[in-house]
Amino acid sequence: MKLICEECRSQNNEFNERLGETVCKDCGLVLITEMFEETVHILDSTGELVHSPDRNKLGSVITGKGSFKYNKYGMNSVLPKHIQNGIRFCNMVLANVAPNSSLQPRIEKLYIDCLNRNIFGRSQYEARATAVVYYALKENGTPHTIKDVCAEFNPNVKSVKRLVRKINQFHRNSINYKPINPQYALIQTLTKITDDMIFRNQCIRVLEYFETVVVNSTFNKGRSYYASIIWIAANVYVKDNITKERICEKTGFSRWIVWKQTKAILNLIGVELVEELKGKEL
Repeated sequence: MKLICEECRSQNNEFNERLGETVCKDCGLVLITEMFEETVHILDSTGELVHSPDRNKLGSVITGKGSFKYNKYGMNSVLPKHIQNGIRFCNMVLANVAPNSSLQPRIEKLYIDCLNRNIFGRSQYEARATAVVYYALKENGTPHTIKDVCAEFNPNVKSVKRLVRKINQFHRNSINYKPINPQYALIQTLTKITDDMIFRNQCIRVLEYFETVVVNSTFNKGRSYYASIIWIAANVYVKDNITKERICEKTGFSRWIVWKQTKAILNLIGVELVEELKGKEL
């Protein structure tokens, strides 16, 4: 007899033998998760297996102090298999979207906290991992788009957004979010345009200059702020191949929006046209 999905009322589900779950094939909701055994297998001094109740933790082989099963979450703790699976999915998402990030410990803790608070409900691993990584990146001030974070597993986007909202509520509606790191945001924009490392360093210098100008002003950074910084840098360092048209094409901003934002930036230093900065030091 087929189970009925509580989320979409579909009866189209299947059992995933690898994960031990029955999953709705239409929306991805986990309908049933197999229970793990409730004993720990411990090797005594002679190498023989002895059994001991573990109070609902996952059964596993432990060889004593120094075993790989002893981990940073507690000297005597053993992470259940379903938590290990969830963290593994998180690490795969993180490696795909931000391979050089140092957020792995934070993401692992966030995943376990959400699990303990029952934030995940019966959602599937892919949606959980995507939501946790998306939140952690934004919290860190190094955000990526939902589309970018979903690229690894292509989970149900509605399910991911629902989980992100729940995580936000758990953390008091994003109160822990750091301001976006300007240099990080600039590089994210610049990688869409060019891989010229020399020009990247030049753009960073221009950004640092204008960040010192902006900090004590009422200037409002628009969405095209970093695209405009790149256009200004292209003029300052006479990069004729980095045109406004190319910047707009690669970033998706209209020429008018980039022009308007650039004009607002230049007004801060009393310059009317970006061409006035061609070949000059800021």
